[in-house]
Amino acid sequence: MTLYPIIPLLACLALGVLGTVILVNDPRDRANQLAALLVGGVCVWAFCEVLWNVQDDPVVALAFVRASAVGWIFIGPLMLDLCLHVTAARAPRARAARPWLFGLAGALLVIAWTTPWIQSGVVRTEWGWAYETGPLYPLFYALTLSCVLYALAIGRREYWLAASPAERAQGRLLATGLAFPLVIASLTDGILPMLGYQPIRLGTASFCGLAGAITWSLHRYGFSLLAPGAFASTVLETLPDGVALLRPDGRIRSANRAMARLLGIDAAALPALGLTDRIVGLPGGDDEVFDLRCELTTRGDRRVPVSVSISRLSDRLGAVVGKVVVVRDLVEVTSLRNHLELSGRLAAVGQLAAGIAHEINNPLAFVRANLGALRQDWQALAIDWEKRQLAGEEQLPLCLAEGEELIEESIDGVDRAAAIVREVRSLSHANGATRQRAELNALLDGVLRLAGPQIRDRIAVETRFGPELHVLCAPQELQQVFLNLVLNAAQAIEERGVIRVTSEREGDEVAVEIEDDGCGIAPDVMERIFDPFFTTKAVGEGTGLGLGIAYEILRRHGGDIRVTSDPGRGSRFRVTLPLEVDTLGPSF
Repeated sequence: MTLYPIIPLLACLALGVLGTVILVNDPRDRANQLAALLVGGVCVWAFCEVLWNVQDDPVVALAFVRASAVGWIFIGPLMLDLCLHVTAARAPRARAARPWLFGLAGALLVIAWTTPWIQSGVVRTEWGWAYETGPLYPLFYALTLSCVLYALAIGRREYWLAASPAERAQGRLLATGLAFPLVIASLTDGILPMLGYQPIRLGTASFCGLAGAITWSLHRYGFSLLAPGAFASTVLETLPDGVALLRPDGRIRSANRAMARLLGIDAAALPALGLTDRIVGLPGGDDEVFDLRCELTTRGDRRVPVSVSISRLSDRLGAVVGKVVVVRDLVEVTSLRNHLELSGRLAAVGQLAAGIAHEINNPLAFVRANLGALRQDWQALAIDWEKRQLAGEEQLPLCLAEGEELIEESIDGVDRAAAIVREVRSLSHANGATRQRAELNALLDGVLRLAGPQIRDRIAVETRFGPELHVLCAPQELQQVFLNLVLNAAQAIEERGVIRVTSEREGDEVAVEIEDDGCGIAPDVMERIFDPFFTTKAVGEGTGLGLGIAYEILRRHGGDIRVTSDPGRGSRFRVTLPLEVDTLGPSF
């Protein structure tokens, strides 16, 4: 017995390890599956080669020779299929030919197992057993060689002519590794045996060159073109969102750099950190969540707005082994949202500008007139005081009474102007997200007062408010919602009409309905009315932000908005919000 079987044995071990590493990277990835299948097939081939070379009986040796066909007869189609998946090349002929190539290889496998047409027998050599080729062996060799060369041509076109410099550098390395089996295996296990020569078989060992190239590319470049599942960790590290795998107890098992950046701590300190304890607003229990708005407590106890998605990670038996948490930084999104909401409020104020100016000018006008009359009276009093007293005229009490009346009217006018300014400033205040307990009917009264100048001349407003209804809300945001709905209702009424505003309690919710008898909403645009920047108004008359912002505000408040419309007869918007019942007092 010679030492030759050690060569295929070492090749078998190396290929088995490599195939396992490739498959473990991402078992569900098609390209990884093909790469592992290719390497695993050669591993089986090498194992059978070890077995047939340690046999004494030629019949048993030939049985192992023919059994090894399962490992080498599909090399060509697998190599071509792998290349097509890795490169995503547009090669319609090759893609159409794949099932036929695998079918031909399968037919050759059956022939190899059942007939002597591919491997006719074995002969004894100094280093072990060598097989003799049959009449159909050249067909197998032509199939394999053509598939490999076609795969090389596709790889050269995709990676050499169109890929990045890093991919081209790795492509050259892999091409060098592939040259070993292409040359050595072709000679020692194909061409020379067909010509009647029986050299030492180095085909399985030559595939270690390709295996070494893949291994070195993983070490040098961090990924392999033939094992794209290795990209997973690289992609994870490039994501701007924080991604973490949690243990069942909530501690971090592993996480990417973005998670460490969001938390403001060193990546080495991530393991053993309780991530869920740092997320404020996360519901209890093991429920999965998607795109939930929360706050993340970072180093220094600073809170930043984030979006959190949590999914359970289970094994194949269904047992939960942990959770996958994705945390997205919403600092810029929140800032942009606040700017958009402020723009929407200012747009609503802009629509009311003429009416507001008129409302302020009215009290200012009579306050100015009253002050002018007061000035004249006080001048008369200063000049004629003694004269009127000597003459016995009773003008002083009359002037004082008239002055008191003018002062009361002036104070009332100033209060009216101040109330309008206060309501406008409250609506357009940028920092309106602070939640507090507010009475809903009072908010609706303020909205109707603010919208009054816009609608009172041609539209009647009918209200039917229920008992006191308290909600936990950002009052300015709800004012913005209701003002947009009232203004939209007013704009839907072309000449004269009625707007009905009602509020009532329904179980644990409060409902507000704003109904008009205007033009209604066409069915073909009904599904789009809450889309940002969608508007049916003429250019320059609307931004399309009103209903979209209203929908977002209500969603954040845990509420909802529904609309029903009858074109030509009017529309009804129904807003529902959670009722706030706490120790501050009754909500009904």
